[in-house]
Amino acid sequence: MATRTILVPHDFTHTADVAVDYAMQLAANIHSNVDLLHVVKDDKAKAKAKQDFDKIIAGLKKPAGVEVFYHVEKGSIFTDIATKAGSLHASLIIMGTHGAKGMQKLFGSFAIKVITSTHVPFLVVQDSFTGTDLANIAVPLDESQESLQIEQAVTSIAEMLNSKIHLLTEKKIDSNLKLKTAVHSGVVSKQLKEKGISYVTAILPKKKGYAQDIVNYTTENKINLIAFAYHSDSLLPQFDTFAQSLITNKEGVPVLVINSKEAGNYFF
Repeated sequence: MATRTILVPHDFTHTADVAVDYAMQLAANIHSNVDLLHVVKDDKAKAKAKQDFDKIIAGLKKPAGVEVFYHVEKGSIFTDIATKAGSLHASLIIMGTHGAKGMQKLFGSFAIKVITSTHVPFLVVQDSFTGTDLANIAVPLDESQESLQIEQAVTSIAEMLNSKIHLLTEKKIDSNLKLKTAVHSGVVSKQLKEKGISYVTAILPKKKGYAQDIVNYTTENKINLIAFAYHSDSLLPQFDTFAQSLITNKEGVPVLVINSKEAGNYFF
């Protein structure tokens, strides 16, 4: 019997269906259920949403052991996704995005606003996602202490799926920054080694900018997931172009993000 659940916000678009398909395949591998969520502005829209969910679930090909449930809530996507994830003790939130209207406009700063509303790991999937094979996961680190906080979520996934971790750092010129990133890579490497998780480390040369260099590395090495801890020194997260660039990368590589301010409270 599944002991976990994956929450999938759904607005009845094709992109949301892509997120459901991704969630179903992942749920089968991590022994999880899937909960679908639609947020409405008023009670009048609830009945129609429930009818739409009934049709979706009736047409799903559910993997063995995976149960699918749905929820319709009145409120705001910027608060109620987090609230529902907390009440369900969700292990993961998976959302599709392509920048269209409605809920799928959650790209860039919109996505960051939702991600920072919850402590649950948040996986963003695009229409052109590269695949659900998580045999390899790219984990970019930097000189900040917060970047280390992705380790717990990634370790949990790697242990369940026998994934290989690629620890990535950016080539630094400043000796102090160079030392900090090396130390952080060493800290996570030690933790992975102690848990018997396969890993490699790589220092990326500066070519297109750190975010694009990370994406290029994933495509060159056939990696289907980038995982990082979101943190920003900016008072306004919408100005964090690094996170936005990763989340909406043109190659469509899925991205797992945790809010470093809330790190440490996972349900894996």
